[in-house]
Amino acid sequence: MHRKLSLALITSSLLAVTAAGCAAGSTDSTDFGSAAQAIGACGLGDEVLSVRTYTTADIPELSAIQKAQFVTAFRESAWDDITTVEEAFLHADDHELRATILRDSGTNQFYVQVDYHVGDNPYGAVLYWNTAVVGAAIHDGYPEECGPLTYNYGQGDTAPECAGFITYVNTASYAALDAYLPSNVAQAIVDARTVAPFNSIASVVAVNGVAETRLQQLLTAARAASLVGASCSGIYDQIATSATEATALIALANEANAEELHGILAFEINQTVVDSLIAERPFATAAEVSATYRVGTATFRALRNAATFRGPFEELVAEVNALDRPDAQVRLDTHFDWLSLVTNPGTGLTDMTCFGIDEALLPAGATVRPTLADGAEVVADVANAVALANYQGDPAPGLADLEFRTANSTFFGCSISYHPNPWQYDYQTFFIDTATGFSVLRTFHYVE
Repeated sequence: MHRKLSLALITSSLLAVTAAGCAAGSTDSTDFGSAAQAIGACGLGDEVLSVRTYTTADIPELSAIQKAQFVTAFRESAWDDITTVEEAFLHADDHELRATILRDSGTNQFYVQVDYHVGDNPYGAVLYWNTAVVGAAIHDGYPEECGPLTYNYGQGDTAPECAGFITYVNTASYAALDAYLPSNVAQAIVDARTVAPFNSIASVVAVNGVAETRLQQLLTAARAASLVGASCSGIYDQIATSATEATALIALANEANAEELHGILAFEINQTVVDSLIAERPFATAAEVSATYRVGTATFRALRNAATFRGPFEELVAEVNALDRPDAQVRLDTHFDWLSLVTNPGTGLTDMTCFGIDEALLPAGATVRPTLADGAEVVADVANAVALANYQGDPAPGLADLEFRTANSTFFGCSISYHPNPWQYDYQTFFIDTATGFSVLRTFHYVE
């Protein structure tokens, strides 16, 4: 009992600190030479989440994307022919580059602003999160070449590499369509786009007579018209998927364990598709994944999203899980089998309090609270876990991302405690979004 009280006090203190930090979103201006510009060149980002100055000593710890971002930003100076991050540091004044993580509070878009001095004025660029794509350039202290506020990460149902498919169905003549489709279907497409142009795969499927076979025929026609190339893998379960997305999805379907797959598909009432996916692998193509029993549009989309999306929150999870503290280990997971945690708890169970879960699934002695969790509770629990992990980085971007993604949502889940021996204490808390299946599991393993 004394141990539980101590941890509760620690949790309360850490959450108070985190809450104070999260409320300190900055709206000041940043000086670029003689011009004072709003935070984020070209208005890319209205909140500063973190600022860090990098030196040559930091090069070994830089990720591949960070190196690419530094090189891209440095090429906005007169040194536009450099190719390595070492060259960038070599030519920067004091051999330093500053990286500022920015966020747009309205869209939850994240950016990395890299700036440095070469002579009297600063240069640099604002890059879209997790890319080396320039959203704005900084030349002699002035923002230029402004790009769009939002960046298409390909999470919609039509990857940019496959956008030519939509162009084709909107522009192909009746004769061109009739060469690939039954005449009545070709006419139905022409009639439908006269009322409103197609803007998605779903809008095409809504045309009478268009289903999976017709989609593939239309895709073949779009390829023949040179509007869709090899960078578009294909259309699977009404999701137009790029070759890059398909590769990542195949890897996930082949490598994820049952727990991870259950976590990804936690929003589904019937998850027998997990058994089908495991039984059918290894997969060689995205088409094989799509053809798996019970895989439909929602399942394929969820697998694609899980395989390809890595935002600030996912980055934070990976960095926390990389910390090695055997006597006080914290782990965060976004893919897990919540049902087994409830129905088959580990040894030494001392407490289980759940919310939004059928009492018939719970072991004897478990309690049910009447209210679901909200986004604030999820963020608070993760913030506490990050602090307990003794994470030395800046968690602000990841927590801000999580806050936006959980806002206005409700979650079912449980808090579970174990005391399997006199020296060991284990705690687990998980949350599952009741609408989307977005999930978070926090595990804390403590040994005296």
